[in-house]
Amino acid sequence: MNLGIHPIMPWWAIVLIFVPSVSACAVLLGVRKGSRFDWLRRLLMVLALAVVALRPVTGDEALSTQRLNANVIFVVDLTGSMSAEDFDGSKPRLDGAKADMRRIMDGMEGARFSIITFDSSASAQLPLTTDAGAVKAWIDTARTELTAYSRGSNVDRPRGALQKLVDQTRKDDPHSRLLVYFLSDGENTDNKESEPFGALGGKLDGGAVLGYGTPKGGPMKVVGGENDGEYIKDPSGGRGLSKIDEKNLKFIAQQMGVSYLHRTGGKDGLERTWKDLNLTLIETTEEQAVPSFEDWYWIASIAFTLLAIWELAELTLRLPKTLSRADVARAGRR
Repeated sequence: MNLGIHPIMPWWAIVLIFVPSVSACAVLLGVRKGSRFDWLRRLLMVLALAVVALRPVTGDEALSTQRLNANVIFVVDLTGSMSAEDFDGSKPRLDGAKADMRRIMDGMEGARFSIITFDSSASAQLPLTTDAGAVKAWIDTARTELTAYSRGSNVDRPRGALQKLVDQTRKDDPHSRLLVYFLSDGENTDNKESEPFGALGGKLDGGAVLGYGTPKGGPMKVVGGENDGEYIKDPSGGRGLSKIDEKNLKFIAQQMGVSYLHRTGGKDGLERTWKDLNLTLIETTEEQAVPSFEDWYWIASIAFTLLAIWELAELTLRLPKTLSRADVARAGRR
C-alpha cells in the first residue's frame, strides 16, 4: 500500500496554524494538572484537524494508460456561412461538420484530439488531449460567430496556427500518426486570395479536407443581436445565399497532401481516411498523471466530530445552573 498526502491548504498555512496550536495544548496539558483530560481532548482535536488538512491517501500513483498512436487535429470553420442551410437537405452546414467530427472520434477512439477554429480570426480551442468528453462537449456547444462581429473571412486564417501545431506535434510525438481534418465550405468573403498551405505537405499521415454546402447555396440566419434567428437578406431584399467553394477546398487538400471529400449527409467515405494507417495502442504517460487514490481524512473528521461533541457536553455541564424564584428568595433572607 502506497501512502501519501494531498494537503488541502498550503504547507506554510498548515505550519502557521497547527504548530502553535499543538504546542499550546501540549504545554497546558503539562501545566494544568487538574484539567489534563480536558487539554488532552483538545490536543487530540487539533491533531485530528491537522490530519484532515494533510489529507492522507493510499494508492497515490500514476496509472499506466494506453492510447491510440494517432494525433488528430480538427480545423473547424465557424464563419457565418457555416450556418447556411444546405447540408443533407436544409440542415446547417455546421451540423454536418459536428456529425463528422463525432464519427471520426468514434473511429479513432483513444487517439489524441485537438481543435483549431477560424472565423474573422483563428484560435486554438483545445490542445491535444485524450479527454474525449472535453472534445465532445466542445462539439456540442460550438456555434458560428456572431453576425455583428463578422469582418470577412478567408480559409487561410488558421494556416499559421495549424502549421505551428503540426510542427510541435511532430517534434513531441514523432512515432504517432498525424492527421488533419479541415472542415469548411471554402468560401472567402474578404475579397483576398488565400495563402498556400504548402508548408504542411509531406508532414501528415492522413486526414482530409471536408467540404460542406452546395453550388446552389443555402440561406443563413443571423446569430446574436436583436435579429437573432432571422434570415440574412441580400441587397435585393431576398434571402442571402452562401455557396460552397470547392475550388478553394480542393486546392487546400492538394497542398496538404490529403483527400477532399464533399460531405452531403452520407456516412460513407470518412473511414478510408484512417483505416489503412495500422493504428495501434501504445503505453503512455500523460504530463498530468491520472489520479488513482483513496482518501482517508474522513476517519480523522469523525474523530474530531466525536471529540467536539464531548467538549461541548463538558462545557454545557459546567454552565451555572439557573436559580429558581424560591432559591433567590432564600438567598435574599440570608
